[in-house]
Amino acid sequence: MPTVAYHALSDHLSRTPAVDWPPVTLICGEEMLCKRAFENVLDVLMPESDRALGVETFDGGEDSIAAVLSSMNTYALLSTAKVVVLRDARLFYSARAQQGLREKVVAAAQSGDMKKASRSFCNLMGLAGLALDDLTTPAMRNKVVADIDGEPPAWFPQLLDYCREKGLRIPDRHDDGDLLNASMQKGFPDGHRLVVTTDFVDRRKALYKAIDQAGLVVDCTVPKGETRADRMARDAVTKATMDAALAQAGKRMAGDARQRLMQWTGFDLRTLSGSLAKLISFTGDRKTITDADVTAVLHRTRKDPIFEFTNAVADRDLSAILFLLNNLLHDGMHPLQLLAAVANQIRRLLLAKDFIARDGGRFWSAGMSFPQFKTAAFKAVQADDGSFTAIAQGWDSILDPAVDGKKKKKAAASDLVLAKNPKSPFPVFQTLKKADAFAWDTLVAAMIDLSEIDLRMKSTSQDPRMLLETFLVKLCRK
Repeated sequence: MPTVAYHALSDHLSRTPAVDWPPVTLICGEEMLCKRAFENVLDVLMPESDRALGVETFDGGEDSIAAVLSSMNTYALLSTAKVVVLRDARLFYSARAQQGLREKVVAAAQSGDMKKASRSFCNLMGLAGLALDDLTTPAMRNKVVADIDGEPPAWFPQLLDYCREKGLRIPDRHDDGDLLNASMQKGFPDGHRLVVTTDFVDRRKALYKAIDQAGLVVDCTVPKGETRADRMARDAVTKATMDAALAQAGKRMAGDARQRLMQWTGFDLRTLSGSLAKLISFTGDRKTITDADVTAVLHRTRKDPIFEFTNAVADRDLSAILFLLNNLLHDGMHPLQLLAAVANQIRRLLLAKDFIARDGGRFWSAGMSFPQFKTAAFKAVQADDGSFTAIAQGWDSILDPAVDGKKKKKAAASDLVLAKNPKSPFPVFQTLKKADAFAWDTLVAAMIDLSEIDLRMKSTSQDPRMLLETFLVKLCRK
């Protein structure tokens, strides 16, 4: 039976009754899409009224494949139909899954969800053939988590403690897929169906090929690359998610409202679904959701994410930095773009720190309020910017003089000024306050580090994400 993509599943379900359903179904890929696909498949295979006795669920992280197969070969009490569910299976993992598992561990641990992090962590440990006691040396630890300046991340000891306290088992390295494959060849009792869900699959595995040939694969994977085709695929999934939620609520959404919502959420289906639920509730009986509704309800997300990211860098808020970094990379922003954004923020903080040092307390003080700043202090910043602009223009006239007496085109305003907009003193006030919290040497060292990272990203095969994270953690150490 051919693989069914997530977007084609509804059509497949409408044409395939339970009696014609294959004995084994694999649902793999993006978490939320897998969850929806599973619910839709289960609706076909088992009426809700019969699920208490007709459905048995196993956990891929805790239950053995032997227990799953035993259930598949045991008849239900009151019916010939039975559905056995194996959630979060690791039967299809290989070395290729390790990077994805690492990312899931870091994301969950940084958010404080040790339960979720521990599941991916144990699977990663199993793939690496390690036990918890093996992680005492940096060489072994770096197989599953990257050290920062020779030390494990701050959340790592908490994760280890959680795993030990809960008595979590590291899965054996042997491949249970052969057991399931052999059982599939023998066959299962009539009316019995096995539904397996997983996040990562290695399509080279014999079990995957067997299910693809004799069962059904529901492909919920979403490409994460930056080609035009990958971006179009993500947009299609986002659009389908929006259409389904709107259709269920009997709503429509204006084109500009759709565009804004997609820009604000990126490819984050959980956030997108939550935002749509708010909009549907807000509009009440109105059938059309407008752009004005989006800006009214979702005002907290109005800032550009890169602006939130650079603000977090200036605040040295490590948890926010790593959260936003993950989101921006996931949404397709290139690491060099993020590096440039951080460099611009550090350069601006250096400008502010330089002004504070030269001002010497005449106009600026760290404890002043914004109303106090708006008067003499802000005027002093503007005067300083004017002096610097005049110097820069003088340099420019020397380096690039006018030719044949022709008047040169006026140069654009320099980025190296604090008060670009004389009508907006508050951002300048915030920058000065944040710069006050940094030591001059810290900012200078950060610019040197950023230059070295830029060179490494462009000339080596080092992981750009790891280079950025290491720098940001170092910067946040006061």
